Amino acid sequence: MRSRLRTHQGGMGMLSVIVIISLIAFFLTLLFKLGPAYMNFWTVRSIMNRVANPSEPIEGGARGIVNQISRQMEINNVGQVTPKDFKVTRTGENSYEVKLDYEQRQHVLYNVDAVLTFDHQVEVKAP
Repeated sequence: MRSRLRTHQGGMGMLSVIVIISLIAFFLTLLFKLGPAYMNFWTVRSIMNRVANPSEPIEGGARGIVNQISRQMEINNVGQVTPKDFKVTRTGENSYEVKLDYEQRQHVLYNVDAVLTFDHQVEVKAP
């Protein structure tokens, strides 16, 4: 009886192993291709949040806010986002809304590209 069970039991076949390895390779490729774009966005988002809650008041209104963000992006070596991508609008006497909304096209495989859309906004209080 044991020998009969042993003949009917089996592990994964070669085709199953190839499919699983292919799926793992595909998702790792996506991670390595799209991961840096998300890391840059998370860096810019943290910069915007830091500017929204500054330790020192930001002088110069909208231009001062964009300059502060630009300086911190240079320090953190963010190249995909430029200061022109930020839209600063005055919402009150001493408050500004800083909005970032951009798309990034990333090549994935052969003729397949991924379009990533990012947006974030913060409220900045100026003196």
